[in-house]
Amino acid sequence: MKAGLKNWVKQVSGQSGVLRLASQFAPDGAAILMYHSVRDEPERYANSVGTGIIHSTRVFERQMEAVSRRFNPVTIDEIRLFLNGGNPLPRRAVAVTFDDGFADNFEIAAPILSRFGVRASFYLTVGLIGTKDAPWYCRLRHVFAGTQKKEWLTNEKPWRLTTAQDRNAALLAAFDFCASMAGHALEQTLRNIERTLDIESLTGESGFMMDWDQARALHRAGHAVGCHTLTHPNVAHLAQDVAHEEIVVSKHKLTDQLGAPVLHFSYPHPGLNPNWTRETVEMTKEAGYQTAVTTTPGPVRRGDHPLALTRVYTPRSEQEFMWSLERAFLRRRVRPAAAA
Repeated sequence: MKAGLKNWVKQVSGQSGVLRLASQFAPDGAAILMYHSVRDEPERYANSVGTGIIHSTRVFERQMEAVSRRFNPVTIDEIRLFLNGGNPLPRRAVAVTFDDGFADNFEIAAPILSRFGVRASFYLTVGLIGTKDAPWYCRLRHVFAGTQKKEWLTNEKPWRLTTAQDRNAALLAAFDFCASMAGHALEQTLRNIERTLDIESLTGESGFMMDWDQARALHRAGHAVGCHTLTHPNVAHLAQDVAHEEIVVSKHKLTDQLGAPVLHFSYPHPGLNPNWTRETVEMTKEAGYQTAVTTTPGPVRRGDHPLALTRVYTPRSEQEFMWSLERAFLRRRVRPAAAA
């Protein structure tokens, strides 16, 4: 009954325009939407990418239509200028961002964005561009979905794998275990898990991840192309030298390939909390990034730290999406302690 009442309130609020009217009186700011993947058939990727971070093509198209018609699309650079004391943003400003660098961002999402006149920010896992390698969290999802083993033994505890609930709990534990690793250490750990659970490594089909030509085409089309590290670790849980390599080397490599400055960064959050700290903010600053987005929920307000920008979750249903986005403009400012 409580859930039904909540849905009724959302529906009435959305249809009546109450939230839209209230947002006209909210403080200046923006909502930064967070996406990962857009696919025609998300269920086909349930055991690799995971349907939780995939929007269907139809859903994404409807959401971008809503952004273009009911809000004011802006770029991450316009938000940067606003935070640095530049021109005010239009009311109900919305920016669109994509993490990870899946090829569908270019093949499916970009044409939709172009149709509605929306310029987005694409944060690429630089070490995977142009390869057939799948992101490590996709490999883990593939392992725990397909193994016939009934148990996964770790140093901490044995994990049962007999039910879907057991497998999901083990998968989340594996995410946390691997999130604090990068590069060679991460690859070795993944291979050990694959070998222990008797599953062949997932190799993304050709075109699973974006290639360099696609990355350059997005840049030429006016989208921002930024870094999402080299190998997608949680940089807040890495040794300082490893975190520095993930943040800095990825920027140099992407800059060389694009032939243009790379000013924007996104903190991966594959597991563990937090996914950024004062130290990582300082690293992004020293590396020359001018903005960095996090997975911390909330709107962007004047005075926020440009290297610790909050974002807004993007539900699939139209009602939930509009409710989430409209409410973002009314939420109080988020000022995480790490950015203070």
